[in-house]
Amino acid sequence: MPGEGVYRNAQNCVSAYGMVQTYGSHTVVFHQDTQPDAVYLIEHGMVKMVRILEKGQPIIVGIRRRHWLIGGPSVLLNKRYSFTAITLVSSSLRCIPARVFLDLVKTNEEFSWYLHEQLSEEIINQMKNAEARNCLSAKDRMKRFLRDMIVEQHLAGKPPASYSLPLTNKEFSQLLAITPEHFCRMLKEMKQEGLIRAAKGVLTVVDPSSFL
Repeated sequence: MPGEGVYRNAQNCVSAYGMVQTYGSHTVVFHQDTQPDAVYLIEHGMVKMVRILEKGQPIIVGIRRRHWLIGGPSVLLNKRYSFTAITLVSSSLRCIPARVFLDLVKTNEEFSWYLHEQLSEEIINQMKNAEARNCLSAKDRMKRFLRDMIVEQHLAGKPPASYSLPLTNKEFSQLLAITPEHFCRMLKEMKQEGLIRAAKGVLTVVDPSSFL
């Protein structure tokens, strides 16, 4: 994730142009295959990226947290949004009109640098994820994912006593690249170890500090 200082510079660049909007949990920000009219800077919260396949099957392709710009590549390439963006929790997003975003990329060095950092971070993350799928067990990948989510909460200044993740078992399986059956077996093991608990479709980390 880009550094705090770089983020502040980018935030200052867009503060006069983009309005901050608050979205409740599980709210659609934009839909796949629609014309990109804006880019969204996540100031607080989490957004999941969901792609609908040709047969109508939804797959979760990633999660974005604070400081991330979503929708940027579509605006840069003038192509329709490649996924649907849905908030996982109550989130504050700064909406930057497409024309303003393009102008900032072309004329504002600090903002352009911020975008370059984000795109580079995404490439590195994709390589790390590919390495993890080949070198780490599904359980270790799950622990790493939980750790990253918890660290994000601590960075936001809201370290919780327990941490609930608003993702379904199917979405977890897709993110970890394992079958739902394998995920259920792994979930059972982690529950027996006292690391997590699951009830009514909500996964809760019992002791977040144990993952830090």
